[in-house]
Amino acid sequence: MSIRSMVWWPGFINLWTRGELYSLFVALLFAAILNIALLATLVWQEWLAVWTVRSLWVGLVIAASWSFVSSLIFARGFRATQFNQEADQLLAIAQKDYLRGDYLEAEATLHRVLGPGNEDVEAALLLAAVLRRTGRPRQAMECLERLERFDIASVWSIEIQNERRKCSPDNNLDS
Repeated sequence: MSIRSMVWWPGFINLWTRGELYSLFVALLFAAILNIALLATLVWQEWLAVWTVRSLWVGLVIAASWSFVSSLIFARGFRATQFNQEADQLLAIAQKDYLRGDYLEAEATLHRVLGPGNEDVEAALLLAAVLRRTGRPRQAMECLERLERFDIASVWSIEIQNERRKCSPDNNLDS
């Protein structure tokens, strides 16, 4: 069974791609209701009333259809933010430019990576470092503030705080 065939299972795609705990609950709840519907239909027909069994099946079909439609709607945005090979290549180029000290070229490349709706934490963190290195600590702090609003920013909190410390006016180190 492929990942594409699982778009019908509510909660599965978000669980698989984002690791959301809520999606685990949704996927398990769907599995439990599916098992109850199967048991009530195939094994113990007199266990539940006929209208209850039919309601379960209608609810399951609606939930699976909703999952499929929402997966189609959000698949385009997910591919753009998660599996964008071009963005990864641009980030590698920006890192090389940064390490060579070509900060303006790195900044231009990073702005291409950080297009609308793209929550690339590594690119945003590198952009903050470039802004700090080019003497724009206020813009670097604004970049870090935007970065902290990303869904995955909590994983990078230590790096964000380190960069924030480097941008502070009290810090005379340029490392």
